[in-house]
Amino acid sequence: MGRPWREEYKGGIYHVIARGNNKEYIFKESIDKGYFIKQLKESIEGMNYRIFGYILMDNHYHILIQTMDKKLQEIMHQINNKYSKYFNAKYKRVGHVFQGRYKAILVQDERYLIWVLRYIHQNPVQAGICETVSGYKWSSDVFYRRGIKGFVNVDIVLNMLAADRNKAVKKYMELMSEREEKDYEKEKIIGDEAYQLMCLSRRKTEERKRLDEILIETGISEEDYVLVKSGSRKRRLTQYKLEYARAALALRYTYKEIAHNINITESSVKDLIYRNESKSK
Repeated sequence: MGRPWREEYKGGIYHVIARGNNKEYIFKESIDKGYFIKQLKESIEGMNYRIFGYILMDNHYHILIQTMDKKLQEIMHQINNKYSKYFNAKYKRVGHVFQGRYKAILVQDERYLIWVLRYIHQNPVQAGICETVSGYKWSSDVFYRRGIKGFVNVDIVLNMLAADRNKAVKKYMELMSEREEKDYEKEKIIGDEAYQLMCLSRRKTEERKRLDEILIETGISEEDYVLVKSGSRKRRLTQYKLEYARAALALRYTYKEIAHNINITESSVKDLIYRNESKSK
C-alpha cells in the first residue's frame, strides 16, 4: 500500500514530530541532543528554513518549522538521515533510528503559533520530567525567555504578544506557566475551520510529485539514494527501486522517464516490475 498523500506549501509552517523506531531512544546522552541541535542550526543555510521552536525528548522530538525554497520532505530527509548516520556509528548499530515517516501538521494560521509552541515546550512537564517549562534544558524556551537572537526565530511570536519586547517576554512566560489543554499532535491542520475543510478536500491536480520526491518517499537512506541515482545494481537497493517504480507508474510516468532518473535502462524497469509481479502470484 502506498503512503498517504501529503500536501505541502512553500512558506508553510509545520509542527513536525519524529519518534524512535520501536519507541527506542533516539537521544541516549546529552551530547546526542547537542549534536542534533547543532545540525538543525547548521542546515538552515543550505536548506533555507526557519525554526520557531523545538524540543528534544529521549525517544522523540518536536520541531516548529517554516519551509522556504525546499520542500519539507527534502529538509527532513537530510536532517533525519544525517542524524541516523551519527547515531548508528556512535552506538555501533544498524537499521532505522526513526519510526517510519515523521508526522507533519500544517499550521496555516500564524495566530496559533503560540499555542502550538506552548504544547511543544510543555512536553517534559506533561511527562513529569520537570515542574516548569524553564526547567528543561533541551528546548527553544530559553530563546524566548531571554529574548536571545539565535537560530530560533522568536520575533513572530513575541511581536504578536506585545510591541515592547520586555512586555512580550513577560507575556510569553505567563502563557508558558498555563497548562495547554489541547493536544496539537492529534490535529491534521491547525487554523481556521473553513480553511481546514478546503485543504482536506483539495487535491493536487496541477502538479505531479517529482521522481526524486517519489524515490525519497520510499524511506531510502541518503547513502542508498546516491547509489540508486548512480545506477548501482546492489541487491539491497531492489526494494527501493521497485517501490519507486510502482509509485511513479501510478502517477503516469513512463518507463523511459522512470529509468532515466535512476540511470538504468527502460527494459530493466519493466523486468523489475514483471519479475516481482510474477512472484506475488
